[in-house]
Amino acid sequence: MTRIVFVSEGFITKRDLEERKIPQMFEEFKEYGYEFSFTEDLAAVNGVGGNMREANLKLEKEGPNWVEYTPEFLDSIKDADIIIMHYSGAGREFFEAAKNLKLLCVMRSGVENVDMEAAEEHGVTVCASPGRAAEPVADFAVTLMLALMRRLPRTNMGGTGKWKEAVMGTEGMMKNSTVSLLGFGAIAQKVALRLKGFGCRIISYDPWANKDIAEKMNVELVDTIEELFERADFLSVHARLTEENQGLINERLLGIMKPTAYLINTARAGLIDEGALIHALENKVIAGAGIDVFSSEPLPERHPFLTLDNMITTPHVAGSGGDFIIRSIESPLNEIRHYFKGEPYSFQMSK
Repeated sequence: MTRIVFVSEGFITKRDLEERKIPQMFEEFKEYGYEFSFTEDLAAVNGVGGNMREANLKLEKEGPNWVEYTPEFLDSIKDADIIIMHYSGAGREFFEAAKNLKLLCVMRSGVENVDMEAAEEHGVTVCASPGRAAEPVADFAVTLMLALMRRLPRTNMGGTGKWKEAVMGTEGMMKNSTVSLLGFGAIAQKVALRLKGFGCRIISYDPWANKDIAEKMNVELVDTIEELFERADFLSVHARLTEENQGLINERLLGIMKPTAYLINTARAGLIDEGALIHALENKVIAGAGIDVFSSEPLPERHPFLTLDNMITTPHVAGSGGDFIIRSIESPLNEIRHYFKGEPYSFQMSK
């Protein structure tokens, strides 16, 4: 009997799963023999005073080994063969408790909340879900480009009670613009697909890009990140956050962008040196930015990102479109199919 355990950090509840009939989705595996159960792990959330967003940010920055699990939770995973989790922390103590664990499915694009070294030591395969938010994030990235280009934050009259006179000649257009994509994974490819009808040039920098896909989509892969920034009219960030690329977008790279260019980040806050970006926006080094992710969430009152008039600042909502829970479970279900059939995993992050 294969035991599949769904671990909730409180964001996705047992009622959420039942209302969407998630447990019934696993019935396709009944020929293999399985048992599905739900457990709750509030250790990370409780460890920062009950704030789930703060817990998630701390997991991303510090990893999971600060999390102090309850004995009840550790007992609930001790017999699990497969675990599905979201924003919980999977630290060394987690893997030591889950002695039978073979597959850990993380319902997010990265595995910052997992101690990958401990997973490998315990022989656990870890799979991520990099495409789960691809569609809404791609929609949102293009929305930010269009809103910035058409100066919507400044020309919007809603809520002001006043008519604004437009300043002719200050708005751009997508046709003939160059859109630079930092990264060319699932989300960036969907952004490129959405942009095809606008008549813009699309370039990307990604040392691991699929060249065949780029060629079919008429996306030019450039050799250096400097070229990506220099040519950009819009630069949209779609890279994973690693130790190596922390603060990658710094004063030097922002300084070689066109003064008419816009920066869009719907990926990870840690990819950008926020101080350098604030300086670039305040001094009109670039024309503006659309930012959805921040190193500190929520932003404190009067933070520059909340006061600059050449920014669109949104509260980490890019991936919120559609039914979030249904989208999130698709990748784990697919990986579990591979598990039972002995097939290669789609998004394996470790052995």
